[in-house]
Amino acid sequence: MLILVRRRDWRGLDQIPPSGGVVLAANHVSHVDPLLIAEMVLAQGRTPAFLAKSSLFGEGIVGRWFRAAGHVEVDRSHGGDGFGAALTALRGGALLVVYPEGSITKDRDGRLLNLKTGAVRLALESGAPLIPVAQRGAQDILPAYSRRPRLLKRPTVTINVGRPLNLTDLRQRGLEPEAVRDGTRRLADTLGQMVEELEGGQRAD
Repeated sequence: MLILVRRRDWRGLDQIPPSGGVVLAANHVSHVDPLLIAEMVLAQGRTPAFLAKSSLFGEGIVGRWFRAAGHVEVDRSHGGDGFGAALTALRGGALLVVYPEGSITKDRDGRLLNLKTGAVRLALESGAPLIPVAQRGAQDILPAYSRRPRLLKRPTVTINVGRPLNLTDLRQRGLEPEAVRDGTRRLADTLGQMVEELEGGQRAD
């Protein structure tokens, strides 16, 4: 189905480890992001796990599919529960996709919202690599917060997988708040620059 509605431009695929726990931290521009990221990850021979709000796990067939696929249930009223489940999945070798913005950006140029700290905390505590992923084009299929897809134009969806963030110095400091904040700033700077480069290339085209 995705082949019919988009062209693809995947970059940096060699940055995805073939096995072991991984945190992919991606920018969020559309409700179809997970499908497009999942397609890319599956094509690399890995199975993605997503953090998903607990209400989705109670919706019949959808809930059973989420559990069978190994996605991680997050109860937003009990954030620690979701963190523990995600940490367990990473330690078991999962490739976990996290949207550190927490919500879809409404900015037309795709600029990031302020990042939450969860992705960095998971990487620091689990020891898993934290890999930034910038993507652009999903919003041309389904605009942010819209229920009306645009299925006729076949836009190019670009997904750029960056190098793992260097967190060596921060891992030595454990989960102290300043270390987590420093890591989150590094992620925001790197991911923001990657997004800007994609948006700049789109305008140039």
